[in-house]
Amino acid sequence: MTNTFNDKDAILVGVIIAPHGVAGAVSAESLSDNPRRFIAGAQFFDEAGHSYTLEKSSPHKGRLLLLFQGIHSRDEAEALRGIKLYISASDSAPLPEGEYYHYQLIGLQVKENGQPIGRLEDILAYSANDVFLVRTTDGRELLLPALKSVVKKIDIAAGYMDVEIPEGLR
Repeated sequence: MTNTFNDKDAILVGVIIAPHGVAGAVSAESLSDNPRRFIAGAQFFDEAGHSYTLEKSSPHKGRLLLLFQGIHSRDEAEALRGIKLYISASDSAPLPEGEYYHYQLIGLQVKENGQPIGRLEDILAYSANDVFLVRTTDGRELLLPALKSVVKKIDIAAGYMDVEIPEGLR
């Protein structure tokens, strides 16, 4: 089955690294924090719009071994190398109030005291906290820690985030 890929509705949850064995299994890296994301019957799609139904999965050396329906040989598995696996945003679990998926935040207009300063371009994950990469209106990169003391308001429906830039980061 082929679907139309819509990056606004797609959440990247994994990447196929390489074939594993001769029966069509692949080694994949999970990019999801949902432990039940890769269970038998799970549906994924790629950027070309092809659908994949998971037949079986198991952990293996820090990654996952996945077997998809219709993939039964090493050659078929090799053809999947590098494929990014997506789910539809509508398939994601709802988050508690005040928490957001990255895809909901990227692209938001960033304001300080109501004045536009740029757009949220990327979210960098660090052990202490995430860091928002904001492309300012004059083209510079501004790195803001994703902390409550910096991020004052997020309004997904209105498409903006209000921040207070700490001294030293201007």
